[in-house]
Amino acid sequence: MSPSSPALTEPTDVVIVGAGPTGLMAAGLLLRCGVRVRILEKNDGAARESRAFAIQARSMELFLKMGLAERFLDRGLIATGAQIFVDGEEAAELNFDDIGRADTPFSFVLIVPQWEIEEILGEDLRARWVEVEFGREVIGFEEAEGRVTTRVRQPSGEVTTIESAYLIGADGAHSLVRKQLGLTFEGAPYPQGFFLADCKVDWPLDYDHFKLFLHEREFAVYLPLKGRDRCRIICVRPLADPGTEASAEGNTSEPLTLAEVEAAFRKATGLDERLRLSDPGWLSRYRIHHRGVDRYRKGRAFVAGDAAHIHSPAGGQGMNTGLQDAANLAWKIALALKGRGGAALLDSYHEERWPVGQRVLEHTDRLFSTMTTQSGWKATLRNHLVPLLAGTLSKSGTMRGKAFHFLSQLGIRYEGGPLLRDAASPAASKAWRKGLTPGHRAPNALVTRDKDIFGLTQGYAFDLLVLSEKSLDRVEIESVARELAALPLEIGLPLRTHLIAHSLLGRDPRLIRVESSQVFQAYGITPDQPHALYLIRPDGHIAFRADHFDFASLRSYLKGTL
Repeated sequence: MSPSSPALTEPTDVVIVGAGPTGLMAAGLLLRCGVRVRILEKNDGAARESRAFAIQARSMELFLKMGLAERFLDRGLIATGAQIFVDGEEAAELNFDDIGRADTPFSFVLIVPQWEIEEILGEDLRARWVEVEFGREVIGFEEAEGRVTTRVRQPSGEVTTIESAYLIGADGAHSLVRKQLGLTFEGAPYPQGFFLADCKVDWPLDYDHFKLFLHEREFAVYLPLKGRDRCRIICVRPLADPGTEASAEGNTSEPLTLAEVEAAFRKATGLDERLRLSDPGWLSRYRIHHRGVDRYRKGRAFVAGDAAHIHSPAGGQGMNTGLQDAANLAWKIALALKGRGGAALLDSYHEERWPVGQRVLEHTDRLFSTMTTQSGWKATLRNHLVPLLAGTLSKSGTMRGKAFHFLSQLGIRYEGGPLLRDAASPAASKAWRKGLTPGHRAPNALVTRDKDIFGLTQGYAFDLLVLSEKSLDRVEIESVARELAALPLEIGLPLRTHLIAHSLLGRDPRLIRVESSQVFQAYGITPDQPHALYLIRPDGHIAFRADHFDFASLRSYLKGTL
């Protein structure tokens, strides 16, 4: 059976505008929290263009929590590195697979076309009896008396309304939600224009790696897609005037031809007649903008994904940042609908995600501007320096680790704010104090031979880790077990608890007996710092920590903050 369509005016908890990856992700996570959603998309059906395609490690970890990671792996192509070519010769190769294995099960970039990403997320919604409502254009909304009334133009032309508690604008770069909220969207287009082609390529190079080509003022990228010889090609368009960095617009009234892309790609690669493109699935001329909003929330409305920030494609950050927006926001709305958290809970969405969006904009802008410059002397300098820097990076584990943490988005952490509580006592060791503070991503680590932290915390929910390097006796186990049994009932919040410790009693169903020291190493547990509590949020970030079994401080946090 397939889910039935809701009545045109049926009220709901949350209206989501836009059925791209961010909107679909938000809907799936809200449904997991028991929240009613309606997701509206003005287009008549799902898009088939692969606008975004790179799924970073942090997004895969979120998909793992949702139980979807295997579906993406089955549909995707794993890319573990990149090659850089200058003037037709390979100048450097970068691989991150070895450097990332200790941090994540997903030490790679997964290549999945956006339409397939949307298909998987849409299937997940249908399994939960929710359909994307295509052909429904949101034309305005009003907030009054604690509700949002959204006006929707139906395919028939009729205008109807939907009432909800909250509205999420995931409606892209031209977001109506953002515009009606009056949010600024500061930034600018890049001077360069680009050609894009999804096609087949026949050439003497391999088909397995990302490839970056630099030649004089030319710049091009090869991105492998699933299917040995299918790929995405991106090239800078020819200059309008050699004295500027602005690309020629060309005859934009005429469709882009594969011959135009092939000519630009041949020039950048230096392969000439040895390179042939064929079987195009998508051809496009386009310009790239970099912009960000000043606020992610206003009243009962929020913006996320491209409605809040648009980036250059450098590093494959844009879609992944939108997915994390959704993961940050959904659980907060779910708690707010239950009357929990107060204004600070929803305000924290902007406080946590705006700095992340700004940092991504700044870093990708610098990288993209450097790599795509068509200024004569800048391009010459770029072509000399990029191989040197890439060569240094490939030889330094520390530098590669930092680069991987940025590109994979594993290094994102939230700092300060009312939702983060550090209950470290004066007795806490210096090393532990400097370790995983609230706001950090909770890392994965083996606990037993067949269990790890990500396996224990799968699902979009709160998890409490109670860690003890010291072997616990019967009295200690019973004391902790009583606390863990009482906590969810006292606070009225679904909470999964995990006592992870050594035990003097042998097997005990109330605890997970440690078989690997990895978990203690990852969470800073040592003989000098034998105990700790970590509360992990549904989005996988640490909300609270204490350096001993401080259940009183944890109760205070849960009751007073959430």
